[in-house]
Amino acid sequence: MKRRTLLAATGAAGLATVALGGPAVARPAGRGPSVALVPLDDRPVNTYCAEMTAASAGAEVLLPPRDLLGRFFTPGDGAGIAQWLDGTDGVDGYVISVSMLAYGGLIASRTAAPALADALRNLEAIRRLRTRGSDTVIEVHDTIQRLAVTSTGTDLDNYRDLLVQWAKLYDQVVNLGQEALRAQLDAVRARIPDAVVEDYLAARARNHQVNRLMVEWVADGTISHLVLSEDDTAPVGLARAERVELEALVARLGVGDRVEIFPGADEVNALLVARVVAAGAAPTYRVEYAGVSGEGWTAALEGIPFAENIRRHVTSVGGRVVTGDADIVLAVNTPSATTGQRGADLDAFVGRIGELLAAGTPVIVVDPLIVNKGDHDLVSRMETRLDLPALLSYSGWNTGGNALGLALAHGTARWAYLRSSGSGFGVPELRGPARAHAEYLLYRFVKDDPWKNVVQADAYAHARAQGWDPLALTAEQKRYFDGWVRDRLVPLTERYFADHFAGHELVLGRRGRRTFTATLDRVTAVRVELPWDRLFEVTLEPSLRLR
Repeated sequence: MKRRTLLAATGAAGLATVALGGPAVARPAGRGPSVALVPLDDRPVNTYCAEMTAASAGAEVLLPPRDLLGRFFTPGDGAGIAQWLDGTDGVDGYVISVSMLAYGGLIASRTAAPALADALRNLEAIRRLRTRGSDTVIEVHDTIQRLAVTSTGTDLDNYRDLLVQWAKLYDQVVNLGQEALRAQLDAVRARIPDAVVEDYLAARARNHQVNRLMVEWVADGTISHLVLSEDDTAPVGLARAERVELEALVARLGVGDRVEIFPGADEVNALLVARVVAAGAAPTYRVEYAGVSGEGWTAALEGIPFAENIRRHVTSVGGRVVTGDADIVLAVNTPSATTGQRGADLDAFVGRIGELLAAGTPVIVVDPLIVNKGDHDLVSRMETRLDLPALLSYSGWNTGGNALGLALAHGTARWAYLRSSGSGFGVPELRGPARAHAEYLLYRFVKDDPWKNVVQADAYAHARAQGWDPLALTAEQKRYFDGWVRDRLVPLTERYFADHFAGHELVLGRRGRRTFTATLDRVTAVRVELPWDRLFEVTLEPSLRLR
């Protein structure tokens, strides 16, 4: 099969053949599971990724009306979303972002503007869901506010890095007793206006109060399961201090089996959707690393060893990490001990994945090494040496926790579906989830490697050459770049498919000893646009045909 190694045309997708068992969730014949989702915000990572994770498992995600979700700096309508939740019924579970329901989204949650009283009023919708059904599955996630404020293109950006520096020093001096740093703390604080610090601390205090309330709602049974994700954190800082307080509260209330706290944010929608979809499957995962062990490596923008982050994410999706035989292998791209052995480590890592696939072992590839993009040195080796459609999932997007959670969610949901595909599904019904699975894999690889490593970098350079801010485009500049990005990303996606997907067999499911497959035929459409007025992310929605 034709394969390219040029970065601008790289890409792949994969599916795994797995042993089948009973269905993960009992439900009426002919109906897949459905999940009502209140997303973190309206970006594709929080909507499309969750929808496609579910669709690859024959499930459906129900979202609030688009106009309630806000956009970029325009907050969502938390009160309207609360009313929408009141009107939902007949779903298999709820996945609810506190940031959206309480404040109107992730960006809104980082400012002091949303009032605590309004936030608490919106959150009462969760209590009403519990009142309607004692056995209703209510999955909730909230964020521990990151150290940095959002870049706004205003004077506030002048203090963004200083606030991060001050938040770290404050924690070191005031909370950890490192008095030698006090003069440095005072010097940094003197450079930041009082109003900026006051708004920053007010938002943190409000959010921390709500974080604590959510833990208490787990203890009283309102919430089934809670994830508190640390948004772009660090080993020290105000976020660390808040996390320690929350961990103590979890321990004191005895809810450690129903609350996870870990670095991440944008992946949690998809992760909890997968938890609902795969309920009862209880997969086991063995972790294998490309380089150093995750026990001794902490990913950028995180504050705990990556192996511990893996364990917490796996617990959140309803599984557990084991050291021996496992249902799924997590192949994790970690750095090498020395730069000189990087090539050999990657060769061995990709070779090992090939061995696992040849043995019929489902493999999820997690690529957390480089912030905000996939590791092309890894991806290019995978393209030339592996049968990529045999992979269960892949992600290299943004932070380590993001990459981990997105790959884990997709791979787990698909694995659970294939495991249950021998029970009550007609062959035609198997084709839709398989097609969605391949579409999402194509999205994942195109977005994480050539988009992030090539097209986006070119777009940033092009914008700056014209004196435009790539993170704060005007409406006219956004329209221009919608076309600019579309003209490049649509043909790239089509080449990507032709080189790495076309002609590949796709496993639909199994009945006893019989495996049903289809062949990936062609791309029928590709939707591309910028979801927000910036070049940081892109909407990419390919549609495929099977034969």
